[in-house]
Amino acid sequence: MKKRVLFVDDEPRVLQGLQRMLHPMRKEWEMHFVESGQQALEVLSKHDFDVIVSDMRMPGMTGADLLEEVKKRYPRVVRFILSGHSDHDLILKSVGCAHQYLTK
Repeated sequence: MKKRVLFVDDEPRVLQGLQRMLHPMRKEWEMHFVESGQQALEVLSKHDFDVIVSDMRMPGMTGADLLEEVKKRYPRVVRFILSGHSDHDLILKSVGCAHQYLTK
């Protein structure tokens, strides 16, 4: 059974890059890509996912805010932050809601 993974990033080019890079995983992962926290919550309300991977800095809803909401609504979903920023305060904000903080 494929793992279902949801990727969230407000930069379309980052999402396209992830799609290209992770193309070899398509037999093991069913991957979905959205451009905002709100879109992610909408998709999560309609489909089950095993993993969510979110950018930290996004307009409207930060990755930490999104993962905090996912933690409340869908506690079994594994939550990752994938960020190009190493801001100490942002990393600390994600500690309670993310299982892992990864750098781009």
